[in-house]
Amino acid sequence: MEIELIKTKDKNKLHFVIKGSNDTFVNALRRTIISDVPILAIEDIILVENTSPVLDEMVAHRLGLIPLTTPMDEFTVASECENCGGEGCHVCSVSLTLDVEANDDETLNIYSKDLISNDAKIVPVSDKIQIAKLGPGQKITLEAIAMMGRGSEHAKWSPVVTCSYRYYPKVIQDPSKCTGCDECVDACPKKILKVTKKVVKLTTPLECLLCDLCTKACAPYESLVMGKVDGDYVFLLESTGSISPKDIFKKATEILKNKAKDFETAYKIAHENFTKKKN
Repeated sequence: MEIELIKTKDKNKLHFVIKGSNDTFVNALRRTIISDVPILAIEDIILVENTSPVLDEMVAHRLGLIPLTTPMDEFTVASECENCGGEGCHVCSVSLTLDVEANDDETLNIYSKDLISNDAKIVPVSDKIQIAKLGPGQKITLEAIAMMGRGSEHAKWSPVVTCSYRYYPKVIQDPSKCTGCDECVDACPKKILKVTKKVVKLTTPLECLLCDLCTKACAPYESLVMGKVDGDYVFLLESTGSISPKDIFKKATEILKNKAKDFETAYKIAHENFTKKKN
C-alpha cells in the first residue's frame, strides 16, 4: 500500500491518494475517523441564570456543537475513565464559564469568545460562533463541562466536518469508435478532458467527480466509459479544528491497529477453548 499526499492550502484539510488497497480497509478508516477518534465537547451545563429568549435546552445544544481545541493524549474518554466512572473529573473533563449581561439600553450578541476556560489549551476553535442574542438587561450565567468522547456516542464528538473517499478515475476507451466530436469534453463540468488524435485523456484526474456525464455523451458511439483504477482511492478529511487532520489520521490508524490486535487475541482464545472442548 502506498499513500501520496496532495497539497492543499487549507490547514484543516488532508487530501491524499491511497494506492493498492481495497474498499473494506478504506471504508474502515473512514468510519474510524468519524466515530472513534475522541475529542472534547461540552456535555453538561450548570445553568445559574438565563433571561434571554433562547430556551435553556437550546443554549445547551448550541454550546455542545462548538468545537474545542483538544490536546492529544492528555485526556481520557469519559465513558472509559477509571478515575470517575464517566461522572467527570480532571482526567476526562474541563470546565468553562459563561457570564454575559446586556446593558439596559442595548442588545448584545453572545459569541464563543465569551466562553472562559479554566485550561488555556482548551478554547473554542472559533471566536465568532454565535450562542444567543440578549435584549436590554438580559443575562446568561452558566458553567459548561466539556468531556472527552467519541463520535459513535454523539456527532458533537466527531473530529471531522467531512470524511469521504472516491475511486481514482481512469478513462476506458476504444479509439477506433471515437468520432473526434469532442462531445465528452463539452459534457465534462470540470473541463478536464482532452482529445488528441481521437485519444481521450484526463488532464487532472484528481478533479474528476466520476459523474459519468462524459460516458453518457459518448453512449451513442460506445467509445468511452469513465472507469476506476482498482485499489486506488482519493481520500479527503476536513477537521473541525479540534485536532489537526494529520493527528486525526495518525490516531485513526492507531485505533485500527489496536482493534486488529484485540480481534486476533480474541480469536486465539476462542480457538483454544474450542480445541479443548473438542478434545
